[in-house]
Amino acid sequence: MIQTRRSHSLIFFFSLFCLLFSTVNCQAKNTLWQVRSGEHTLYLLGSLHVLKKNSYPLDPFIEKVYQASDTLIFETDLDEMDTPAMQQKILSYGRLPTGRTLAQQLSPATLERLKAKVADLQLPLAHFMQMKPWFCALTLTVLEFEKLGFLPEYGLDEYFYAMARKDKKTIIPLESVEFQLSLFFSQSNKEQEDFLNQTLTDLTLTDDLADELEKAWKTGDDKKLHGLIARSFTGYPEQYERLVLQRNRNWIPILEKKLKSNDLTLAIVGTGHLVGPGSVVDLLRKKGYKVVQR
Repeated sequence: MIQTRRSHSLIFFFSLFCLLFSTVNCQAKNTLWQVRSGEHTLYLLGSLHVLKKNSYPLDPFIEKVYQASDTLIFETDLDEMDTPAMQQKILSYGRLPTGRTLAQQLSPATLERLKAKVADLQLPLAHFMQMKPWFCALTLTVLEFEKLGFLPEYGLDEYFYAMARKDKKTIIPLESVEFQLSLFFSQSNKEQEDFLNQTLTDLTLTDDLADELEKAWKTGDDKKLHGLIARSFTGYPEQYERLVLQRNRNWIPILEKKLKSNDLTLAIVGTGHLVGPGSVVDLLRKKGYKVVQR
């Protein structure tokens, strides 16, 4: 999903092939899948875009897979996301026209829910009044997770992107930043309000479920992860189709192309894209690839 990096406080053949298999049996499962096509290998690593500082170190097996990888694939170009020009563009897309307020965009029921959430965060409602509903939803999500110690700078994609740049690995984005932004700003007013309502519902559960989500991610509990994500989209099937399922289908040709190369590739995408029916893992299995959780 869209995330701004440092400025918005809002992932592989082993050099020694035997090393891969000698470590598998002694590790618990991770949110990591190995995809094989003949002699070619691709890894899929599920990311949480925000994590705690104490979420590290990662399982050594994940680190070994990274070290052995020639190419890393991410959802988008995180360097471009961090440029002043793109930050300004995000703000311009997320800001209402002069003379309009968020209160005018929302139904009375949604506005009351928003007021309650903002009061819970002990912030002035006025801080949100120039935001479009989609941008308000993302801002509230970042603020809520920050309150619990889950920060974007510790997100898994941020962690590996920084290392890949330092190690001069090949980096491939699946989507442009502009496309990711369009997933939100191109929504109708009703769709934006639905997204805000979905977010407000999710945030009522964050205190109880954030640590549970992290635990399921660390242990590779794909059924639990899918259950938590499906719960979030209950009542919003159009959002799930547009934000998750359609994008999964869009990514398959890119991932298949890398499966035909000799490079070992690690693709790091949001965990929700790798679990459940219609996920990238599910789609690759249906195309006949051998996909094994590691």
